[in-house]
Amino acid sequence: MKRFAMSVASLLLAIGSARAACTDSAAVASMRDTAELECPCETASNHTKYVQCVAQAAKTAARSGALPKQCRIDVVRCARRSICGKPGFVTCCRTNAAGHTKCAVAPSAAKCTAPKGGGACVGAVPSCCDSCTASGCSGEVTTTTAAGITTTTTAGITTTTMAGPRTHVVQVGQDGFTFAPANLTIQAGDTVRWVWSSSGHSVVSGSNGAADNRFCSPSNTGCADPPLSSSGATYEHTFAQTGTFPYYCSVHFQLGMTGTIMVR
Repeated sequence: MKRFAMSVASLLLAIGSARAACTDSAAVASMRDTAELECPCETASNHTKYVQCVAQAAKTAARSGALPKQCRIDVVRCARRSICGKPGFVTCCRTNAAGHTKCAVAPSAAKCTAPKGGGACVGAVPSCCDSCTASGCSGEVTTTTAAGITTTTTAGITTTTMAGPRTHVVQVGQDGFTFAPANLTIQAGDTVRWVWSSSGHSVVSGSNGAADNRFCSPSNTGCADPPLSSSGATYEHTFAQTGTFPYYCSVHFQLGMTGTIMVR
């Protein structure tokens, strides 16, 4: 009788675990895309803070019903198994002699070494959730320079292409009176999207409280005295020309809430 009771308990536990498993991969993928806007990997300076940002975004989405609650852990797991906020690190796909592949985060490409009798390759994307194929390394290594030049090597053949225009995200008021990142280098033709993490701020092109009327939130008008935007608001500007573009918050610039966009 005791063994039977234990078997039933184990079965119920297994059923409960199955019910708790995330089965909506599309929702996870969509949430990861949304989290990338709120917590951009390429500008992350600290891995722990990056994971916390993604976790908070997933929690908010789960509360609103946009993400199944049981899928939160999948989103956070992919953030944890990434190189975001870890400069110089790479995702590494290692295939053992039996043909089984596992992904790990390595401190450098040089540390991505093959196990005995197997193979290894450096992943082209920042998270181990996406870097490796089920059957082994894809045989493709991709690197992108600061100039937007992408080099892909597949089966010994190397091709080089220029990356197209990109969108970069700057958080407004995420940690007080700050723009994050405050200094951003982009390419001509790229777009910067400012996302308000807290209310009562603005984005105005110029220095020391003097607008130069190049751009300003929310609609590039009335830059000398722009309206303040609320949390969740966004504003975009495409930089077509090279140069240095300082900007500030019209009400908090004296507290150091300033930023600079460098366009190359």
